[in-house]
Amino acid sequence: MTRSIRIMQGVVAVLIALKLWFDIATPPMGDESYYWMWGQRLELSYFDHPPLHGWLLWLTEKLVGWHWWSARALTWVCLGTTLAVFWSWARRIMPENPQDYFWRTTTLYLATPIFWLMSTIAFNDYLLIALAIVSAHFFLVFLTEWEAGIRRHIPLYLAALFLGLAVLTKYNGALLGLAFAAMVLSRRATWPLLRNPHLYAAGILSVAMQAPVLWWNLTEGMASFNFHLGTRLTGSTASLAYGYPLVYLANMALVLSPFLFIALFRYPFGPKPTGFEANGRRFAFAGFGVSTLVFLAVSFFVYVFFYWNIIGYVALLPVAFRYLGKRWLFWLHTAFGLAMAIVLTANFTLFPLANLVGPKDWGTSANFGWDELAVAVSQERAAHPEAFLGATRYTYAAQIGYQLRTSEVTSFNTLTDQYDFWTDRQALAGRDALIIADGAWPIGFAQTQFANMTLLRTVTISRFGQPVTDYEIWLGESYRPTE
Repeated sequence: MTRSIRIMQGVVAVLIALKLWFDIATPPMGDESYYWMWGQRLELSYFDHPPLHGWLLWLTEKLVGWHWWSARALTWVCLGTTLAVFWSWARRIMPENPQDYFWRTTTLYLATPIFWLMSTIAFNDYLLIALAIVSAHFFLVFLTEWEAGIRRHIPLYLAALFLGLAVLTKYNGALLGLAFAAMVLSRRATWPLLRNPHLYAAGILSVAMQAPVLWWNLTEGMASFNFHLGTRLTGSTASLAYGYPLVYLANMALVLSPFLFIALFRYPFGPKPTGFEANGRRFAFAGFGVSTLVFLAVSFFVYVFFYWNIIGYVALLPVAFRYLGKRWLFWLHTAFGLAMAIVLTANFTLFPLANLVGPKDWGTSANFGWDELAVAVSQERAAHPEAFLGATRYTYAAQIGYQLRTSEVTSFNTLTDQYDFWTDRQALAGRDALIIADGAWPIGFAQTQFANMTLLRTVTISRFGQPVTDYEIWLGESYRPTE
């Protein structure tokens, strides 16, 4: 075993240890708790995203129960699946030295900030990443065998199956299918595949798997589709929109690391491999190109969040190690990713670092202190046993519900969320409510929904003697629901 492999193993061990510490020290965050609540209320689909993650969290709760770590249990399953695919790629791309490929690709993956973060927290993206990698693996196997004259269609159907599951996780998983199509259409050598009925049957399989999402939208006034294709793509002012493409590219350089971003410019001029690796390179071009161009176009109209383009970043993985090389770019990428992982871990587990140097980071601050707040809420519930629970944001409703191990919470906000589909507000009319609010999401709108609103207490959350945030517990009397 070479010295560089031993160093990479040490880096991987540290990055995995940081993941473990993150799980131990950080209770489920807002969206993590929200998706857990999906698993408590099974639906064909949901307002924010397709249903697969919620379905799997329902299964997780049945298998392992409701614990502080349950919401993130599947992230470890997906990490193991991803590493198994990397080993399979290592044996195909570098059979003479698979360990070198495996440890370089594993180090590169875990040291890429977006992959470390989004495979650690239990947002839908960790599941999307794993399913996309498995789907890509089977498609690359199929294409490589087909080019070698082997007519075996099981890998194609497996690729379609996992593609369908990816789209059932997040809508942007559909870009993976467009990448596969681009790979076939962009080369004359693969055009004969267009006469293969199995290609279309596989595509039909992926599309048919979306039936639950389509049916839910048809029965709910196309709510989710309208949100993602309408509400999210409108509302930006022209002056702001002009700067969004530059922000999108800057964010890309940050979440990939500046050094992997630099390596992107080496892709057109890099080695021209054959076989499986050649198809991995084509997948990188097709997947990164399709996804990145789609969201670059979107960025002219709306702010593009850093994780929307995650399919494009996944596409780089099979051959990214070639373009970083084995020396300065690779090790600078590794050092940058390790530093970012340490910073992110400290930010979410110890103290919101932005609070030390600038305006308060409300988003990160709101992930602290929910166990302490749950104690206070339990005391108020004992004093007001007939009151139902609510919060001024869907994430707050989910976070307090997770801590109290109850899904019987709702949100009070002018923005639509899944709680609007779950809650029969007229059935709650006339009842009192205990409502959680804070400075970012104040009591204002909820106050208009009750005959009287009284602040019961403020719970201050501190770390290392420094205040992090304040939560308010309000008593709303005689609920009067309005639109």
